[in-house]
Amino acid sequence: MSRIGIMGGTFNPIHIGHLMLAEQALESAHLDQIWMIPTGCSYLKTKEGITVLPGTERYDMVQLAIADNDRFRCLDIEIKRPGDSYSYETMEQLHREYPDHLFYFICGADCLFTMEHWKCADRLFAACEIIAAVRGDADRKGMQEKIRQLEEHFSAKIQLLSFRRIELSSSEIRARRSQGLSVRYLVPEAVREYMEEKGLYLDE
Repeated sequence: MSRIGIMGGTFNPIHIGHLMLAEQALESAHLDQIWMIPTGCSYLKTKEGITVLPGTERYDMVQLAIADNDRFRCLDIEIKRPGDSYSYETMEQLHREYPDHLFYFICGADCLFTMEHWKCADRLFAACEIIAAVRGDADRKGMQEKIRQLEEHFSAKIQLLSFRRIELSSSEIRARRSQGLSVRYLVPEAVREYMEEKGLYLDE
């Protein structure tokens, strides 16, 4: 039975921080593969007023970023799904399509304090184990208490993953592109070339 880590997100665009987290989760949690799933219609990003590129372009960039790693995959299931994207729907779909796999949902540890309010959180916790990436300077005591609460209320399975603090975000990549600044070494070279070729994020 394969152990599969699931990384969702807008990947708008994907950058080296995403890839470093995926690689560390692969090793530390003893996973067999990491599957990255770009969001389709992200209701949260829309509410925040963030312009998100079409799913096909974000999917293409993820594919380019992971092309040299045969333990990484990219799925387009949320891009193809109409309407808003919800994590519980994705995890339940994966269970139906890959019943012989064990799934681990990878997220930032800050999500632990909001997940109970996600749509159908009980179904998400039932469908997978949570791997929460925590930075070294975070309040681990508070996180452990929150984990205890989620385990009691939802019968959730949650593990913490220590992860180095990386001062990099997709919003910074977009901002640098719009200002005509270099993003070399912040994203994989194939992704940088793709953005250059298509003129992405120049009018943010």
